[in-house]
Amino acid sequence: MIAKSTFVVSLERATELLAARGYEPVLPVESSFLARYIPVHLVGLRGDYEMLGVKIRAAYGSVSEPYVESFCRFEICQFRSLLTMNPGNVFIRCEVWVISPNGSIHCYEVLPDSIREVAAYAR
Repeated sequence: MIAKSTFVVSLERATELLAARGYEPVLPVESSFLARYIPVHLVGLRGDYEMLGVKIRAAYGSVSEPYVESFCRFEICQFRSLLTMNPGNVFIRCEVWVISPNGSIHCYEVLPDSIREVAAYAR
């Protein structure tokens, strides 16, 4: 039997959390509009007009807002550039999910000028 990588296990767990938050998980399609601007790990849809894009990172230390702003600065910049575009009649939410060394998942929503923790899930 081949052992799953830590990232694959985390991705499966994150997919379950996405569904628990009321989003229908869909596979990110490489040829989609969103993939041209930012490759995401997870995409969730709620209703006809709301989309949540998620990037996942594994942290090396304790997770806090300053740590996430520094550690995930590239992902945050990508999401902020996406948020400045006009998506039409679709409401786009962008989040960075950081997995702490103890396995907890911290969900941070990316806003135009800041980030805020919207959820945290312990093992």
